[in-house]
Amino acid sequence: MKKILVCLFGIAALTTNAQDVYDYYEKINEGRKFVIDRDLSSALNSYRSAFEKYDHPFARDCYNAIELSISAKDTINLDFFLQKGLTRGIRIKDLESSGLTTNYLKSNFYKKIKEKEDSLLTIYSSKINWELRNEVNQMFLEDQKMRELYYNSSFFKKRKIGKEWEVLNRKQIERLIEITEQYGFPGENLIGIDRSEMHSKIRTNNYSAGMPIVILIHHFSQPNLSYDSLLLEEVKEGYLYNEHFATICDFEAQFGKAKYENFGYYGLRHRPRKLDLHTLNLKRGEIGILGFTEIDKLNRVRNLTKFWNRLY
Repeated sequence: MKKILVCLFGIAALTTNAQDVYDYYEKINEGRKFVIDRDLSSALNSYRSAFEKYDHPFARDCYNAIELSISAKDTINLDFFLQKGLTRGIRIKDLESSGLTTNYLKSNFYKKIKEKEDSLLTIYSSKINWELRNEVNQMFLEDQKMRELYYNSSFFKKRKIGKEWEVLNRKQIERLIEITEQYGFPGENLIGIDRSEMHSKIRTNNYSAGMPIVILIHHFSQPNLSYDSLLLEEVKEGYLYNEHFATICDFEAQFGKAKYENFGYYGLRHRPRKLDLHTLNLKRGEIGILGFTEIDKLNRVRNLTKFWNRLY
């Protein structure tokens, strides 16, 4: 277990994170509900409270908070969230290429942030296990090569290549579980966010650690032994993003053919034929995911990137 590999102080920190991360999700969801009600001031207060109490806000939430600050024309919070975003891997060039910060390019506070960008990104970089990041990049590269071979092959070769892909995927899953047990799940808080320069199939503006999720999705696109109990602990400790966990579970439930016991649907990417909204909403709430009605309302909000709709 990874906790054995750290000092007692580190163990205590990980233990407190179990509650901290759920408090964080609760505050972010509180902010999203205020967004639905068009109360941007209260929404920003909730986001700021979440960021001040939790040391590792997710990059997607940073980006949404930046968008909300701009919509509210709140430069004080914009200053705060921009700096937070840089410490979580978002770069000035990412924001400027999206056009998000166009109206602030000549602002003094924005110029000062640009001057501090290198030091803020150093904070981000120092927290990443780059050895593991490079290993995951290589795993994703191999997975995508095999995927391309499979889908571009003739009917007669597909079966053979498919078997080779399964063998590769099984080895990669074993390694991901090994990493998880030793270091924590290789998510954003361990290997940082994916960037487009890491692979041609990756988009920087996803602002997440999606590579391991893609490999897990491929694994659970057919019946395989579940790791849900282990992965849920990683959600509690902040290593695995809650929506990524729900995505993995949805693929298990959809394609597992009930062959292996698992946690079942969360209804984020796939839904059961007999849909019990009440039960699923309660289940989603347990890991900090909003219910179906709130998500539907959020999807109608303008000027807010809907990261929750993205596969990874």
